[in-house]
This record gives sequence, structure tokens and C-alpha cells, in this order.
Amino acid sequence: MEPETTQTDRKHLYFSYWMDCQTPKKPGGAPDQTWEVAERAVRGLAELFAECGLVHALGFRSEPEVAVKQAAMLLEMADLGAWQGMHFQVRGYRPQGATADYDWERPLSFYDYSEQKAAIGIGKDEWEQALGMPAESYGACCAMANDHTYPILAELGFTESTCSVPGRYNPRYGQEWWGAFPHSHHASRLSRLVCGDLPLYECPFTNSLVPKPGPEPGTWQVDDYRAEREYDRDTIIAMGDATLQDMLRRGHPVLYVFGITHNTWDVGDHSSGRRKAVDATIDAAQALAERHGLELVPVSLAELHREADRLNAY
Repeated sequence: MEPETTQTDRKHLYFSYWMDCQTPKKPGGAPDQTWEVAERAVRGLAELFAECGLVHALGFRSEPEVAVKQAAMLLEMADLGAWQGMHFQVRGYRPQGATADYDWERPLSFYDYSEQKAAIGIGKDEWEQALGMPAESYGACCAMANDHTYPILAELGFTESTCSVPGRYNPRYGQEWWGAFPHSHHASRLSRLVCGDLPLYECPFTNSLVPKPGPEPGTWQVDDYRAEREYDRDTIIAMGDATLQDMLRRGHPVLYVFGITHNTWDVGDHSSGRRKAVDATIDAAQALAERHGLELVPVSLAELHREADRLNAY
């Protein structure tokens, strides 16, 4: 029987942008962050995307602790049309009412299957109880994941994830993504680096395809589409265009640009380099769509996943 092949969409450029909502004073966040800053960050980003008519592209992935503390605000964002997901940093995670048995101190990638599944499962349950909705989108803080992670996420009911930063390599922190497939794909139950047959759809955010040496010997990093880099419009467009050209050469089913930031700064400060970078990322998405003759479509990761499945994507 002739196999059903993957189709391609060459009419649309999908755009999504999300904020990783981290817990103040916890590993992975900014040392001077406060809950007040975290709220200003969320509200400022929502206001900006609403002004641009792109609120549907906007997502907030919150740690379970943030979902508990700022549930009312996150539900308000959902009512505005922003999608929601769970962000997870196991180091320093303390579920409500936890005992000392729940002290996790190592990066998530250093835990085996049973320990990792227990931690993510507890976090998912706390997140869902706080917000009253299923946690379907998962974001790995600091790209921490190992070959157990994708099967665990699928078993726990997550349908989309952003764990990989292809090219980033720093074993000390459990970031081993050298050689990972660089674009969206169904995850593998056998290896975090390749496409597979899990229902979970991995969605890396846009980054450079050329790793460069990291700050420590033997480590590698990539430039990426995050506001904290404070890149200008030309740099952002060049990175996005290189990614799109690679997708086109590969025959990738869906074309997209994804950006991220964190709830660690005041998005409402129009003079900040980070705010200017978010503005430039939005402008770049529109410019790239025009350059390639595509319609810019704001999407959640769930919507991109549905479109990929419609095209029988890998």
C-alpha cells in the first residue's frame, strides 16, 4: 500500500510568542525579581500584543508556584485570548504543603524515569488545580530534559512541549542538545534528539542554526529569539530568515517563527532594550511574512500542532 506522505503549507507563516513565568528567588530566574515585577511583566506583554492585534499569538507558561500565586491574573489573560501552559523548574520546587521528601536540588535531566515522572506529575497536578484547566503545553526551564522526558510528558497528557534548544550543550546543567532536530516535530520515545512517533509535538523556539562556543570550556550555545538578548530588528530578521530558508530546503511541513521572554522585567518600560527587542521581533515576523509572500498567522502551540497533524507531519 502506498504510504501517506507529509504535505506542506506554503501559504502561511505561523507566529507565536510566549513568556516563561518563573518564581521569584528560585533557580533559573532573575535574582532581583519580585512578584510585583512578575505581574507587571505579564500585563505589559499582554497590553503590547493586544495593541498589535496579536494577542492570540501570546502564551504564558507558568511554574506551578506562579499558577498558585497569580491564578487570577493568568485566568484574566486566558479570557483575553492568550494561551496557557506549564513551565517547570524542579530545582527549588516546593509544592504547597510539601515535606522535606520533596526537596529537589539537581537539574531535571539528572533524575531517572520514576523520579522525574513523580516531580512533573506533582507539578502538573498543582498547576491544574490552581487554574482549573488541563496542562497540555509544557516548557522546560533552562532546556533541562533527558531521554525519559518526552515519553513522560506524553504519558502525563501533555500534547505540546518546548524542551530542546538545538545546538545548546552544557552537561553540567543537563543541557545536551547537540545534533537535535532544529524544527517542530513529533518527539521520539527513544531519543530526545530525533523525530519520533509520540503524540507529543516538540516546538523549539527560533534560534541560530550555527552553535558557537559557550562561556565555559567544552560548552556550546546558540543565539535565539528571546528579548533578553536585546537584538535589533536586522539581527532578528537575519536569524529568522536563515531558519525559514532551512525549513524550505528541508521541506518542513509548517513555517514558523517563535519568540520568548521571561516575567523578570517591566515590559511597560518602552525605553528598555528588552522592550525594543520584543517590538523588533513582532516587526520582524511581519517583514518575514511579506518577504516570503506568506500570510502571518498568530497561533498557540496547540493550533500549530493541529495544523501539523492535518498535514501528516513527522
